[in-house]
Amino acid sequence: HPYIYKITFATANESSALFIRPFSEKGTLKDLIYKAKPKDPFLKKYCNPKKIQGLELQQIKTYGRQILEVLKFLHEKGFPYGHLHSANVMLDGDTCKLLDLENSLLGLPSFYRSYFSQFRKIN
Repeated sequence: HPYIYKITFATANESSALFIRPFSEKGTLKDLIYKAKPKDPFLKKYCNPKKIQGLELQQIKTYGRQILEVLKFLHEKGFPYGHLHSANVMLDGDTCKLLDLENSLLGLPSFYRSYFSQFRKIN
């Protein structure tokens, strides 16, 4: 799918898995929002709220549509994706591409599991 970020190498064994993707100079959607450089350390990138900026309306429309299209594609294929957040959306030019689709295959809990588990009727 054009909105899924490619994996260049993958391997797994009984206790671990490794996935390698190409480096992106633009970084993630979170990097764009925080005006951060992808190679900077985590604390330097995300712990200075003075640098946070919003997105332009056209960016929100474009990125939102691309994310919804890939989520619809995954849903139609019966593939669960519970790790949607700004750090799992890679920017490739003016295109968003989802990362970490393999998390559900590896049995990792959803990013939002703690929020869902607060509600009794949601399993």
